[in-house]
Amino acid sequence: MIELSNSATQTLQPGQSIAFDLTKLHTGCAECHRQGSSAVKLRCRGIYNLEFHANIGGAVVGTVQLQMEAGGEVLPETTMIVTEDTVGSLTNVSAGTLYQNCCGDYDRITITNTGTIAAVIAPNSAFILKRVA
Repeated sequence: MIELSNSATQTLQPGQSIAFDLTKLHTGCAECHRQGSSAVKLRCRGIYNLEFHANIGGAVVGTVQLQMEAGGEVLPETTMIVTEDTVGSLTNVSAGTLYQNCCGDYDRITITNTGTIAAVIAPNSAFILKRVA
């Protein structure tokens, strides 16, 4: 199991992923992360519980959209959408899914801005990945 977070506010342009510089908890060896990078590598075959929680907003008025991706491919059930009507406001979002890791090309998990405007990610998000089977 690994729980990651970010210590500073990040502004993500469309297509960018959140960089995680804090490892709050790491047990076992099923997940691997390099401090400051955006990807978590799933090292073992199996089923993983993926969770993300954060306060987000838009750098401009519009719709902010984040999604989990596996190997650059969107996991559609993890879509998080916020309509920003006041720049500077934050909304709490959360997403989770079970993910079966069985292919080497899809073993890197990220949280990516898949919207059309810049997303603001507040500090202290939580990205939790746990092998459950």
